[in-house]
Amino acid sequence: MNYLLLDNPVTGADVEEQISHFQKWFNSFIDWLIGMIPHIITAIIILVGGWWLIKLILKIMVRALNKGKADPTVISFLNSIVKAALFIFLGVCVLSALNFDVSTLIAAIGAATVTIGLALKDSLANVASGTLIIINKKIRTGDFIETEGIIGEVIKIEMMYTTLRTYDYKEVIIPNSRLTSNNIINHFVLDKRRLEIPVPISYEEDIAKARNVIMGVIKNDERVIEEKDNKVIVDKFNESSVDLTVWIWCASEDYWKLLFDMREKIKVALSKADIEIPFNQIDVHIDDDINEKLNFIKSLPEGENKK
Repeated sequence: MNYLLLDNPVTGADVEEQISHFQKWFNSFIDWLIGMIPHIITAIIILVGGWWLIKLILKIMVRALNKGKADPTVISFLNSIVKAALFIFLGVCVLSALNFDVSTLIAAIGAATVTIGLALKDSLANVASGTLIIINKKIRTGDFIETEGIIGEVIKIEMMYTTLRTYDYKEVIIPNSRLTSNNIINHFVLDKRRLEIPVPISYEEDIAKARNVIMGVIKNDERVIEEKDNKVIVDKFNESSVDLTVWIWCASEDYWKLLFDMREKIKVALSKADIEIPFNQIDVHIDDDINEKLNFIKSLPEGENKK
């Protein structure tokens, strides 16, 4: 029997052949599906277990960062980065369980990572440094630090940058990689500080008397820590003065106020004791012969003087 379809004759044998090919394909698919059932079950277990494990890891990480008082922006950024990396890894594991060849995918991910890493080298260095700063807790918000000649209070630590506020209320933004690669002075991280006040006195003054006057000022201030080694030492001999250095220990929170007060009190006490604080000056000594010549020139008549 012949059938007519769009003017093309189709025989019964052709239909039976098509049905036979479909049956073979369907049977192959069923066989493949049956063979894949163990792999599918494994992949589902990996997917569900991995999903639960990722949520647990992220929860622990966020809790640790919150306990360390990390900036919310930093927590959010770290959470998204770690989450993306873990889900990519989970996807690769699931595909591998399904017998997919993931070597090409891994190679592509690796190449993309290298390319992105080279393009964002400086930014990634700042991110890594920011992470180290947060984890190590060597610098915290509120600390007063000095680095590369910049002095200021830390008001914000972000993933890529740390912001300082200087005494004259300027905002300084420093890349985190600069903080981890340079020396940093943290002025008030310890509970005690030592003031160092230079005090010049005249060469004619009695050093012991000046020391007693200054030590009297120190002992009369309640903010001074008495059990520490407070002293007045001779630092150096300057051109116009003997330079003393005063060491005074105090609590870190009293540092600036005590420094300013002590400078004023020491100056007032030395003035009351008639101890001179000299200023730079030059003594000019004129030879007697030069004096005679000058007097002779002055005694000449005006016309001859000009000659």
